[in-house]
Amino acid sequence: MAVVPAPAAVRTIAPIVVGAVLSFLTTRGIEVSSETRDYLTLGTAGVLGSTYYVALLALESRWPRLGILLGSTARPIYEGKHRKASSDPTAATSDSPDEKL
Repeated sequence: MAVVPAPAAVRTIAPIVVGAVLSFLTTRGIEVSSETRDYLTLGTAGVLGSTYYVALLALESRWPRLGILLGSTARPIYEGKHRKASSDPTAATSDSPDEKL
């Protein structure tokens, strides 16, 4: 039986992989020290991966099928196990420090 990863995990990993591939491609042909190259690759991967993720989330709200570019069209479902019972939709979902005093 195959294990199917949760949508949240797939949608987190896919942009990281894309960012890593894009950052690898941007370092081709640039002559710098290996230490500098490592820092550039890491920084570029973070920026590109984050940009990719945010852009896809925005596009997915208009065109849901684009979610496949995040690894899955299934949106993650978060069940609040520690939510307060409240009819106010703007109410906090966890105890704030002020309430514990």
